[in-house]
Amino acid sequence: MSHNTQKKPVIAVVGAGPGIGEAVARRFVAEGFVVALLARTEDKLQTMATGIDNDHGKGTARYYITDLRHEDSVKSSFASIKAELGAVNVLVYNAGARRVNGRSILDTSSEEFENFTKINLFGAFWSTKCVLPDMLASGKGTILYTGATGGLRGSAGLSSFSPGKFGLRSLSQIVTREYQEKGIHAAHIIVDTPVDGKLIGGWSRRQWQRQGEPEKLEDVESHLSQPADLAQIYWFLHTQPRSAWTQELDVRAQKVSMFSKL
Repeated sequence: MSHNTQKKPVIAVVGAGPGIGEAVARRFVAEGFVVALLARTEDKLQTMATGIDNDHGKGTARYYITDLRHEDSVKSSFASIKAELGAVNVLVYNAGARRVNGRSILDTSSEEFENFTKINLFGAFWSTKCVLPDMLASGKGTILYTGATGGLRGSAGLSSFSPGKFGLRSLSQIVTREYQEKGIHAAHIIVDTPVDGKLIGGWSRRQWQRQGEPEKLEDVESHLSQPADLAQIYWFLHTQPRSAWTQELDVRAQKVSMFSKL
């Protein structure tokens, strides 16, 4: 049964959550898209979908419980999306698994390394394979991968995070080289900055208060990237003219050091 009777273009946000994922979803919905939200936690998905529907109209958001560590779960969700909303026009792979407090290689379990790598890389590979056939059939499509500083530089304590993000960057380049001439625009966004959200934003504000830096609290946008502003970058990439496509772009708040520089 179709839940997209107006045949709006479809964006799938994989790894949807409060922050970049929800902001990107809202930005595209505001431009006339219907959004499929994919993640593992139902209550968060339900809250996001309800909020988007309330703000933009019923039926503009649907959610799909997806475990990105398992190919069958990914394939099942995308099959449901196609049946209920239609072929995906834009894929945003925003999933990322990492530790807040790093661990050395010797202290990192094989299970954590495998699970994080599946979320950071394998899920992107499977999701890409799910949407590419329809994109190629229509001769156009956008695939945007959310990267990180850890995808450019391996740092101590990130043994279960960085390898997958390194691979994600490579995957984006491969999709470009294999399918750009057939109308597929793939781009890798390096988020080289803390993002303002409940976790990082709250932690940063507490740190500034403890360290006696009230000026930062009065100028948050210079120190923490805002999800809605990042979402504008994703929209910019999707709407670029074919004569000037960007394949990789790095972003950071104004007063944040360039972490990715070796």
